[in-house]
Amino acid sequence: MHLSDAHHFRKMVAGACMVVAPVVLLVSMVIHPASDMNEATQVATIADNLDAWYVAHLLALISIALTVPAVLGLMHMLREREVAFGHVGGGLAMLGLLAFAGVVAMELVMWQMVAGGSTREAVALLERLNDTAGIVIPFVLVSFGFALGLACLAIGLYRARAVQSWMAISVAAGAILLGVAFGAALNWLAIVAAAFLVVGLGAIGRMVLRETDEAWEHTPEYEGFRPVPGMR
Repeated sequence: MHLSDAHHFRKMVAGACMVVAPVVLLVSMVIHPASDMNEATQVATIADNLDAWYVAHLLALISIALTVPAVLGLMHMLREREVAFGHVGGGLAMLGLLAFAGVVAMELVMWQMVAGGSTREAVALLERLNDTAGIVIPFVLVSFGFALGLACLAIGLYRARAVQSWMAISVAAGAILLGVAFGAALNWLAIVAAAFLVVGLGAIGRMVLRETDEAWEHTPEYEGFRPVPGMR
């Protein structure tokens, strides 16, 4: 890893996180019990799947932590071309990740309450959380910033011709689908979204890991870039 070589080390960390973070997210979504918009039904699901609920959210936290260096790496790739997309996308993605961490923390609190036998209290708490603007706005709504931010980064990478078009499209599709899945509590759609990110973000990560330190410092135009017909 050449710990004393800052440029090389940052490249390797960013590339590795781009590969691993979506894989961990995919595993988390596969394990995650069914989500439901009804508070009582959701608490009952947690009670029936305590271990799966805990493991899924623990993996989600790990994925969030790994995604931070991945987002910083994408921003780095846009520091010379399409800089605005890098700044806006990276900022939104970081805010969304912070909000996601808060949401996961609250769901772990729900897990602990249900595990302790406080089912009615858990339902009442979940209802209050879902109806409180002070919780919904800074956590639930802001978490959508991750989807918007990642989509912006993907558009920037495409416009900068820093990656192949299918890589950028896969990242954008995964980000948008993930936002829709979380908003509508659709686990199957979250799995599909994570799979898109595994393909797109993982391919970018492998490209970063293989490229030279010079290419990392000054991201070149992707060799053999093929634009999508009708798109600049």
